[in-house]
Amino acid sequence: MAALDNAAAASGAGGVASAGYRWYLASQVLSIVGTMMSYTALFWLALHLRPGGAPALAAVDAAQCLPMLLFSRRAGIIVARHRAARVAMLTQALQAAGALAIGFPLLAGRMSIWYLVPLCFVIGCVQCVDLPARQTFMFDLTGPGQLRRGSSLFATVTGLAKLAGPGVAGIIIAASGETAVFFINAASFLGVIAVLGRLSRQPVRTGAGASGPTGASGPTGASGPTGHAAPPDAEATAIRRFRWLLDLPREVQAAVAMALLVGGFGLQFSVTNPLMASRIFHLGSVGFGLFGTFIAVGGIAGNYYSSRRKDPGPLEFIGWSGVFGVAECLAAVMPVAWAYDVIMVALGAATQLFAVSATVYVQQATPAAQRGPALAAYNAGFIGFVPAGAFVVAAIAATAGTRWALVGPGLAVVVGAIALAARARAAVPAEAAKATEGAAPADAATATPGPLP
Repeated sequence: MAALDNAAAASGAGGVASAGYRWYLASQVLSIVGTMMSYTALFWLALHLRPGGAPALAAVDAAQCLPMLLFSRRAGIIVARHRAARVAMLTQALQAAGALAIGFPLLAGRMSIWYLVPLCFVIGCVQCVDLPARQTFMFDLTGPGQLRRGSSLFATVTGLAKLAGPGVAGIIIAASGETAVFFINAASFLGVIAVLGRLSRQPVRTGAGASGPTGASGPTGASGPTGHAAPPDAEATAIRRFRWLLDLPREVQAAVAMALLVGGFGLQFSVTNPLMASRIFHLGSVGFGLFGTFIAVGGIAGNYYSSRRKDPGPLEFIGWSGVFGVAECLAAVMPVAWAYDVIMVALGAATQLFAVSATVYVQQATPAAQRGPALAAYNAGFIGFVPAGAFVVAAIAATAGTRWALVGPGLAVVVGAIALAARARAAVPAEAAKATEGAAPADAATATPGPLP
């Protein structure tokens, strides 16, 4: 690790080319392999624990994602008040402890759904802070100018790790059960913790961290973490809890809305894929794991394409969400497993293109003082509504059938994308007219009078 200090000192913090970025990327590759293996094992375990089935899958999924809805704004404040690298180092260590907390009871043969669901909620609370910490840390590493390229390249390389994770997990589960997967996942966090520990000692690059969510203004525009303001009354506090969302730019609100539809209801593959594998295609753990592998293949392609595009506009993430919805509807009617795998590739690409374009746009379209709340709102929509979506999708699967659990969310995403695209296009002429009206009086006032006759 001594080489890390020397390389970082030699290269400074030059965005994507910095040594810190490369070390962080390398450590995350190993960690992502373990994480994807753990996700595969977790939902396969939930499917086979009593009572099992769609309700158990929905309960585990909801428990992990509910904290993002409940505590995302508080998590953004925590990240804003502390060094992002140090917060991420702590959350990574706690997630490793969470993997061990699943592995040891499995090893002792004392696992139950009543233990697993509350533990997933605790792990979700940790991930609620971990996600904005890593997003802010990426901003610190790359700066605003290279944020899209850095995020896309990061997702492309780590996407290669996602290829291996589900497939390897399926093989290990078939050979020895789920227990070994969780111990491997716990060990995979060690490299990330070590790298973050080293990088946390490096100075934050001026113009990146200072202007981002970790800036002195804080996520709510207050006087900073050390300022002392008069405590607001209960009514003012209640108003502020919702007003901060309404004060975000209109396009950012659209990104939050689409994140809710895509992430909260469309991306319920932790519920639908086990059901499609076991009930529709009659596959085992290996076939189920390959579904996640093909999603990762599409994610790599989408991230590589995203890294070569310019900064996103307000219509780009809406367009990719529409593509996602159409692909999800097509997945529902696939007659054989290999055709379903092909659609999983398209869904993986559309998911990453939406996520990267929306996240980058949210960070670039908001002032520094609003960047923390904007990310909190986006994360709450993309992940926080997964609990509600999980139970809705599970209910659809139980009442109408597994295939309709894909069709319903897909159609909702398509309708939402069409509505927001129409709204965005209608707003362009109105804004242009306002700009023209504002410019006309100014032109008249500054015009040079001609010679008098």
